[in-house]
Amino acid sequence: MLITIISAEHSLRSKWVREYFASKGDEVKMISVNTSSVHSFFAKIHFLKQLRKSLDALSPNLIYCDATIDFLMRELTVYKNKNNNVKLVFDVCDDIHVDQKYLNQADYIFCASELGRGHIHGAHILYSTNGQSCLNTSPELSNEELFFCLIGNKNIDMNFCVSFLRECSILKKCTLHILGDWKLKESFIQSVLSVGVNVIDHKDLDSQSTRQEVYDQCHYGLNLMDFEGINSESLEYMCGQIPIINSIEGDLSQFCKLWDIGKNIDAQNYKIVASNICAESLDVQLNRRLHIRNLYKTYFTKDKFFETLVFETLDEIGGSL
Repeated sequence: MLITIISAEHSLRSKWVREYFASKGDEVKMISVNTSSVHSFFAKIHFLKQLRKSLDALSPNLIYCDATIDFLMRELTVYKNKNNNVKLVFDVCDDIHVDQKYLNQADYIFCASELGRGHIHGAHILYSTNGQSCLNTSPELSNEELFFCLIGNKNIDMNFCVSFLRECSILKKCTLHILGDWKLKESFIQSVLSVGVNVIDHKDLDSQSTRQEVYDQCHYGLNLMDFEGINSESLEYMCGQIPIINSIEGDLSQFCKLWDIGKNIDAQNYKIVASNICAESLDVQLNRRLHIRNLYKTYFTKDKFFETLVFETLDEIGGSL
């Protein structure tokens, strides 16, 4: 069977989908879209012309497309209407604000969260994965000082982070470990220092084992971002077996409640959360590390990406070809 996968460049989800089909012995062709270069009308027209030529030459049995690229959805619904034998799969990923009229033309729809399934009619959950397995962990947590970890990116709510850390530092000595770089990191570090919190800047730690050493020192990972769905940072925290302080609504919020993997936080309760975690025992925090490890292994490993969802759903489509 010939599979064509169309996705944004550097899409991790499409990487695992490709690996799945290749493991079955299917022939897989990738078509990548540089989303930053197709904003103009003429750039889109040029890309679509090339896409039509490629699809006509390949004549795929199944097209798996990143549905966050709206003009591709329109084009592929036209292609499917002209080629009734092709099976079309749309993957909504984390973007729930897509046009349902195009999604309805697909044979199968994936989304990356329960939140997405609630907004998109007929979608099936395909939780994302970072492809990593949990490493052995030996947490060494202090009872006298709170250690936090922050994986940095442009979506961090920096002011909220500083406000929360200020409340914690009033009650207990605190240190923030930072991984990664982003545009305003230096000014953020100065703001954190100004509220009495120590900062250790690790910059980029490429090795999973070296990152795990940092997580083993920290009580919580800060997941305070303007985002919907399961973000890559939360996957990293879960794989690193470190509980989270979470401001993201939807699935992560529910996991915090049902699996006891951390604390949900907002502008109304952050002072209470700070007080609670400063007073809680190490046993509570260590138990949360077990909970978040079990959650990751239940839903978010690469094996689960294949076995729990992809095998059941894509095999069902493939079986009808």
